[in-house]
Amino acid sequence: MKDKQQMKLHAVTPEAPKVLAIAVQTPKQTDAEIEHSIGELEELLKTLGAVMVGSLVQKRDKPLRANYFGTGKVGEVKELAEKLGAEYIAADDELSALQLRTIEKETGLPVKDRTSIIIDIFAKHASTKEGKLQVELAMHQYQLPRLLRMWTHLERQRGGIGLKGPGETQLETDRRILNLKIKKLNEELEKVAKAREQQGKQRVDRFAPLFSLVGYTNAGKSTLLNKMSGSDVKMCNGLFTTLDPTARRIELPGSHWCILSDTVGFIRKLPHGLVNAFKATLESVVQSEVLLLVCDVSDPQFREHLKAVEDVLKQIGAAQHERIYIFNKIDRGMAMSEDLLKAAYPDCILLSALTGENISELQSRIESVMCRNRRNVEIELPIGSPYIGDAMKIGKIYSQEWGDGVVKIKAELPVTFLTAIQPYLRK
Repeated sequence: MKDKQQMKLHAVTPEAPKVLAIAVQTPKQTDAEIEHSIGELEELLKTLGAVMVGSLVQKRDKPLRANYFGTGKVGEVKELAEKLGAEYIAADDELSALQLRTIEKETGLPVKDRTSIIIDIFAKHASTKEGKLQVELAMHQYQLPRLLRMWTHLERQRGGIGLKGPGETQLETDRRILNLKIKKLNEELEKVAKAREQQGKQRVDRFAPLFSLVGYTNAGKSTLLNKMSGSDVKMCNGLFTTLDPTARRIELPGSHWCILSDTVGFIRKLPHGLVNAFKATLESVVQSEVLLLVCDVSDPQFREHLKAVEDVLKQIGAAQHERIYIFNKIDRGMAMSEDLLKAAYPDCILLSALTGENISELQSRIESVMCRNRRNVEIELPIGSPYIGDAMKIGKIYSQEWGDGVVKIKAELPVTFLTAIQPYLRK
């Protein structure tokens, strides 16, 4: 009698979807730039759980209006996709409805463009109500000009005056519904922003300087926030893993503290529509006293990354903000020598958020910025005044003397707070 064999059950992990990437290289793009852009697209796909099995690039003055690639090249895309077993096509640019429809028709495969991939990643990582609203808004704004391709299967009837085909009627209906949804989402986001602004006015934090971490996606901003605050902001090795803004109180060596905000990472080819949808998230950047511009100095493309960040800062109205350049990941090596880097970016800070190397230099720089807007003063407040607690929380207290109905305090306090308590300042 044969021994009974014990059956073992294994969890079956679904195979990652295979994607073929396509891109148009214009005369303005070098081979290195297009290679890096496709590599970035591969990382975006990986963040979504897909795998890029190959890529095809065509050099053209500009993408064709109808089918992005030339007609013959689209045939090559189909052949290569079949050879590699690709299930999807991913374009490294934002495509029009016509381009999407043409490529899908010619290849027989579903097509996603760079913008829709980024929106999908945003949707994956949105956790707060505001983040989810912004993702939904971005999705609808993206869909609106592309509604046409959803109804190409419907019959287009031609008739007399006032008669329309069912496809056209449905298209108009959907366009109206989407416009209404976009309007409602904008109204909801405005309410959320006002509520947050009101909460900010009620918090003593409003008197503390706000510093915002900005930079290219995956530059190490969340790692730096964790290192400086001792918190545990979620970190993943992927793009756009920080979507909702995170703010932490940072204790500094000289008995000062500030608020440090982490923000969504920027990226090249980030469509203007997406920036508009996420303006609420980026408000902390605009309201910041100083921007901490974090850059992965181990990446040979770090200067292009900095340019992409500057472009987005212009779009949101923060181009003139003071900034401290932070070149991160020096533990991985540097793509430029330290001498050249400091010549190009005077007063920059080179550090490793992972190991903590030179973090103290950044803390001292932040503290020196804070002290510019703080004054040593004497104030006399009536006992029971809420300003007493505020002063204790945000000030560097040297002495306090409690007397008959009043308390005399000597402290270093922010100028913004002194404006609020002007009548209580002692000359």
